[in-house]
Amino acid sequence: MKSDFETWLAAQFADTGSFTAFIVLVRIGDEEVEALKSSYAHLIGDEMPWRDMRALLDSAGVPWDGVAFFVGLGASGGPLPDDAARRRLKDVEADIKADPLSLNRGMFFDRQGRHLRIDETAAATRH
Repeated sequence: MKSDFETWLAAQFADTGSFTAFIVLVRIGDEEVEALKSSYAHLIGDEMPWRDMRALLDSAGVPWDGVAFFVGLGASGGPLPDDAARRRLKDVEADIKADPLSLNRGMFFDRQGRHLRIDETAAATRH
């Protein structure tokens, strides 16, 4: 059975072809989500089993609980040029730092490759 990640990747690739993925590893606490590390990759196919993706993510060297993927496309489709991808990654990082709920704008997965969603907590709404 395919993971939610594998299903998403196949559908995304069928929809757009090759693309740039902005990848953000997070730690999930009881009432907070903290971005740990981020990067980008140009995905040129959909043959990436979750176990292989997880091994790549684990090589970042930080314990993580979730990962979000955001799609970027060049002006005429396909992956973004590296300079544009680096700039866009900084925007993604800033969005998540300002509002962790922005993780929901991407595709968010747990360590098993299951789709996640972050909901606002009651404690966060009291600020």
